[in-house]
Amino acid sequence: MPAPRLGALLWIACLQYFLAEAVSASAWSGGYSLSRNYISDLGASRCDAGLCSPWHVLMNASFVTQGCLMIGGAVLLRSALGGGVWTRAALILTVTAGLGVIGVGLAPEDVAPGAHYFSAGINIFSANASMLCMGMALRAGRPQWLGALGMLFGVLGMAAFALLAAKIDVGLGVGIVERAAADPFALWLALLGGLMLRNGRLHDAWAPLPHP
Repeated sequence: MPAPRLGALLWIACLQYFLAEAVSASAWSGGYSLSRNYISDLGASRCDAGLCSPWHVLMNASFVTQGCLMIGGAVLLRSALGGGVWTRAALILTVTAGLGVIGVGLAPEDVAPGAHYFSAGINIFSANASMLCMGMALRAGRPQWLGALGMLFGVLGMAAFALLAAKIDVGLGVGIVERAAADPFALWLALLGGLMLRNGRLHDAWAPLPHP
């Protein structure tokens, strides 16, 4: 299988995170709240302080897997995505985000909170910065909406990250604010992966990708 096709599939597979989150939340003792609970609560390994996630192993494995998928896709797609400072910056930031989410999975919030929150901050900041940079790289390409979408996701994600860091939930709940900051990146990578499968590059993305 050609490297770009495999890389695209790895980014599409980032959607696994949402499945793992749904399964882990369904087993939460006492009811998991998307608005009141942090995503990381699903990876808490102990049943204390109101946290009890029986499927924490699944959630933490999903975090680690997510990071590997991000990094693997970035490495395999680096040539297909083309050159340019914005594209290179986006790929470096994607790798950094991947390392961050791996750290989140290896250091649950109730076991190593310092490492956990540091890793989460790196992941969320780098993910949104990556979307901004890729949006800039694609702003003059086709389809024209793709670059604008990347920049929009990046700006909104950065704003949500700032609110999260300041502990301001604007009445939505901390879980919603955190998801606004963290979740769009997986959707963005899956979208780029789907477009790459069609053409092997993102400019003129609707042309079909020739089979080897």
